[in-house]
Amino acid sequence: MAKKLIIIGIFLLAFFLRIWNISKYPVSISMDEAAFGYNAYSILKTGRDEFGEFLPLAFRSAGDYKPPVDVYLMVPFVWAFGLNEFSIRLPIALLGSLTVISFIYLLISFRLSRKASYLGGIWLAISPWHIYYSRGGVGSISSLFFLITGVLFFTLWVKRKEFIYPIISAIFLSLSVWAYHAERLFIPLLTVFLIFLFKPKKKVILFIIVTLIFAIPFIKLAFFTPAISQRASVTSILSERSLVNALHNGNYQNLKERIFDNDIYLVYRHWLGKYLNYYDLRFWFWKGLQLTPTGYPDLGLLMVIDLPLIILGIYSLIKSKNTKLKYLSLFWFFAGPFPASLTMNEQHPLRALVWLPFFGIIITSGFEYLLAKFKLKKVLIGYLVLALFNFIYFFDIYINQFPRFYSEYWQYGYKQVAIYACNNKDKYDEIVISDTFGSDGPLNSGLPYLYMLTFCDWDRQSYLVNGKHQDKIRFRRAKIEDFERNNIKTLIIGSPWDFVGELKNKGIIIDKIQFKNGKDAFWFVES
Repeated sequence: MAKKLIIIGIFLLAFFLRIWNISKYPVSISMDEAAFGYNAYSILKTGRDEFGEFLPLAFRSAGDYKPPVDVYLMVPFVWAFGLNEFSIRLPIALLGSLTVISFIYLLISFRLSRKASYLGGIWLAISPWHIYYSRGGVGSISSLFFLITGVLFFTLWVKRKEFIYPIISAIFLSLSVWAYHAERLFIPLLTVFLIFLFKPKKKVILFIIVTLIFAIPFIKLAFFTPAISQRASVTSILSERSLVNALHNGNYQNLKERIFDNDIYLVYRHWLGKYLNYYDLRFWFWKGLQLTPTGYPDLGLLMVIDLPLIILGIYSLIKSKNTKLKYLSLFWFFAGPFPASLTMNEQHPLRALVWLPFFGIIITSGFEYLLAKFKLKKVLIGYLVLALFNFIYFFDIYINQFPRFYSEYWQYGYKQVAIYACNNKDKYDEIVISDTFGSDGPLNSGLPYLYMLTFCDWDRQSYLVNGKHQDKIRFRRAKIEDFERNNIKTLIIGSPWDFVGELKNKGIIIDKIQFKNGKDAFWFVES
């Protein structure tokens, strides 16, 4: 009973940190969150996505194709709580909290002590890296839950050899692939490694059959639809301008260039630089989460207090006779950042989230080392006291600094725009909402129609049936013609940068919305 109470307590801690004020922080739902949420609503009402596809396996929205798992996970929550920030973010926060429980049992299954495993669970429960993404409604959190749970049942299958475990393991690992892009490369590598490491002799065929059942639709998406290829073309390092400009494309000047500076070498060098950047300790402990601009204090993937635990954990693993845990840790250490390194962004903490279990295993091994020398009470109190200072620092950056610096990159203001336009649409003959914005210029593009559909009952049924917006609402930048039509009352909502040049001083500004940094985000202008 005491063991269950400890597990429940750790879960409640994790759930509180992920659910507290979830509708307010992050400062606004992103375009991806709005796309996930509205498509969940559309599936709930019609069985079709926003483009009329019946129960799709990839959701085309917000510029690319979304994995399907989170959309379908949100459906019951949208049914229960309506379409809003809470219902969109709650299932991700819940799975993020459940990940802590699966992780504890995974650590125990690898013969780490229960006490150390509980401390490892507490570490994950208060991890800023995991909390941050558990609150943002993104697919990597659900994918990580399925991944860890799938590996847990794989180890149980090997130990207990019960019929149901390979089926459950294959289902969870397959769901991880369907939940986020990075796992599409990582899970096959991990699965092959686990089979090689554990050499399960029974029910392997059953495991493979269940995996293939989930893989067949994925193969169809990859070869017969643009769902996979479009995403790859948008994010691949092969599309990165600096690399594209450096490639010869077969046009070599001489033999030396063909041998020593050929395109294969250039691609490899470019990738290797990105891959090695993930091992930069500044990324781990100082600037990994990228919650503030360059030059400002920030947060790494890990807390500073984790550094001595990592050192102790590495030492403990080297001395340990637990060879399977050693090999798994080595695999995860090298393979964790591999999928993220193949994309064009430098040091992407979201795509690298699949790496998190490696750090958890090492840190738990560090706890194991400390528990061999000190009592649990001393280790727990000492860790929590030191972690508290780290967490207060994280709390300030996340609650105060992050919204101030980056509210516009979370499309802050579009909710207010949507609600205002909906509540006042009968006052105007036409409403024009700009799809570009930014505090320093029209640098960002948004999808304001998704916010209209999410935050007000704006002709949703009509849009679900025929995919058309209301005739009087337009989504584009303002034109001079909007101010020169007689007998037409128009409301134009755009950034200050929409009203420059020939549009300067046109119309009457009746209201404004500001970003969290105090700069004007949107003007409401009557023509």
